[in-house]
Amino acid sequence: MKLTVTTALATSAILSVSAFQPNIRCSRVSSRAVRLTSQADDTDATLDRRTFFASIVQKAAVASLVLTSSPSAIDVANAADVFPKVYKPAANSMNGKLVVITGGNTGLGLESVKRLAAAGATVVLTSRDAGKGRKAVDEVTTYLDANGVQGGKVMAANLDLCDLDNVKTFNNRLKEIIGDKKVDVLMNNAGVMAIPDLTLTKDGYEKTFQTNHLGHFALTATIMPLLASNARIINVSSLGYQFAGKGLELDNLNGEKQYGPWSSYGLSKLENILFTNELQKRAQQSDKWSGLTAFSLHPGAVQTDLARYLIGEEKFNSMKENGFSSWTDKLVMESMAKFIKTVEEGASTQVYLAAADNITPSMAGKFFDNGKVEKVNGFATDDEKAKELWAVSEKLSGVQFKL
Repeated sequence: MKLTVTTALATSAILSVSAFQPNIRCSRVSSRAVRLTSQADDTDATLDRRTFFASIVQKAAVASLVLTSSPSAIDVANAADVFPKVYKPAANSMNGKLVVITGGNTGLGLESVKRLAAAGATVVLTSRDAGKGRKAVDEVTTYLDANGVQGGKVMAANLDLCDLDNVKTFNNRLKEIIGDKKVDVLMNNAGVMAIPDLTLTKDGYEKTFQTNHLGHFALTATIMPLLASNARIINVSSLGYQFAGKGLELDNLNGEKQYGPWSSYGLSKLENILFTNELQKRAQQSDKWSGLTAFSLHPGAVQTDLARYLIGEEKFNSMKENGFSSWTDKLVMESMAKFIKTVEEGASTQVYLAAADNITPSMAGKFFDNGKVEKVNGFATDDEKAKELWAVSEKLSGVQFKL
């Protein structure tokens, strides 16, 4: 979907940022859309009150511009088929299905676990922390009991996408849980957003790149033997891929040339799309995996993710317990509430792609937004770049796909 400014906050934020931050500019994408780009890439303003406030409105503008979508031509053509705000698969429609969801202990992942298990699926959620995984299982179990669900089951498994050794051994941990059963849906959901400073993983790769793309690339390759031949692979991307306005920069995957919170995030979300495209093409050329379908998607601007970025993880958690600590936090949160989705709404597209029975072959490999196929910019459909990313990803991860 095209990006559009939907709130007065975004408009005032653009003006404020233009006035206080001359290195930020707005460039027109279409008559209905603008994309915020940055030469200095989201540097924190900490010198005085004026630049501090400029930083706050700048972040709000970024969130509003990049993560809010409006109806496109594709949606207009499908106006009669209205996608529900909260998509719920029918009871028992997922009976006998086995689903793996990364980052399933929180946010969109946890909501996806609840809804698919409520439809009868057996779901394995992953988390870095075993305690958080058990807590999520308890929460989903309580949810299922409260809704009188009999068939759905949920289990947890450890997965740290920032540790490739851990990723490469995940298939063994998964086998211990599922036995000889095959995975019907792999939902690559876990991710990070706009890490303020360049941070390297234990493998030496930039954290956003490894968490959002490389770790999931290696995971998917490693557990391919455990997938059903007609499995669905769902890669949670974002319209934020448009921050990678130059397209895929293979010489800047780790921020070698320049690191910025949003440019790195955008690049990783572009990688999700390119990976999906290339995976689908290779699967279709394979006798064994011709029935596999891969999708990428934009979940929408979801409150928890944006709030953690805009005001910080520690302050966000404190605010949930103690309320607003400052007028700026209150301003940001109340303004965000006008255009963001709830977690229940944000998870709907990925739940739909996992469970819907009306998925057609023409949808395979496509990018979805609000339950509909959505066109993406040309640099997100670059076949040569997708092939190059695949080769680099195999080299960096040390894992090769066997399709």
